[in-house]
Amino acid sequence: MTWIINLKVKVMGNAYYKLHDWLFPIDKNRRDIVTIPPYNYINSMPFQKIVLDFLAWNGIDKKGNITSKRVYSTRIEILENRTALARCGFSTGKYIEKLVVSEFLEMKKEIPNLNPVMFAHFLDDSYHNSKLTKFTTLGVQKSNQTTRECYDSLKFFLIEIQSLLETEYLRTQIECNHTETPNLGNCFRCEEFITPLAKIGLNSDETGQFSINYFINPHLKELVGDSLGEILEKKFDELVYGEMKDFVKITPLNRRYDKWFKEIRTIPNYKVTVTEQNSL
Repeated sequence: MTWIINLKVKVMGNAYYKLHDWLFPIDKNRRDIVTIPPYNYINSMPFQKIVLDFLAWNGIDKKGNITSKRVYSTRIEILENRTALARCGFSTGKYIEKLVVSEFLEMKKEIPNLNPVMFAHFLDDSYHNSKLTKFTTLGVQKSNQTTRECYDSLKFFLIEIQSLLETEYLRTQIECNHTETPNLGNCFRCEEFITPLAKIGLNSDETGQFSINYFINPHLKELVGDSLGEILEKKFDELVYGEMKDFVKITPLNRRYDKWFKEIRTIPNYKVTVTEQNSL
């Protein structure tokens, strides 16, 4: 009898977690959701410790004075720093140290009395992975430029498709620049462009590498017809299986697309406009 009760509990538990995951997906990097977290994965005391460590190790004292005396960390301090990096979602501290020092020196020019604690709070609130791109290798920067051009091309392509449609709803577009709105709490997303037909996103990981994710409305052909639907699907297939295959990925939505589209347009900082219909 006990094993039967345990089995029922386990089944009920699995059902609960599946329902919870469907309603509240939590993978920030690979799933697009409507729920906006109250703070991002970087916004925590561990990140501020990382900032303070890097400043101290590079000769910046507690008052914010810039000295030539570099402080060499102990093995324990290095391990603590790596642990803090992992807790903040970084698989590596690559480029973070350069960013911290560079941002501090730039801000110090504007705020002479700036100290490490003040700066740590500022960077904690304004941090975004895209800040790391200027420290990446020339190869990564070239790749990022290509990825950016691909994103802009996809955006233009979707607008062109929309301009052929009569219904205003199908010509509605929603945009958001996450690098300008850190309060939205996502350090991975850079930009989003969303239409009733499909959505695309430009992202930057913790090493400053750009990528694109997308999702196509499962009812696309019902909305625009077989011909336009196939053209749009072919466009994305060419990217996924072409030269950009390592940087373009489809992402699950875990929501009904029409309901998600209606809900996300109500979120602050998401700009809603309507594409003009092509008179031709």
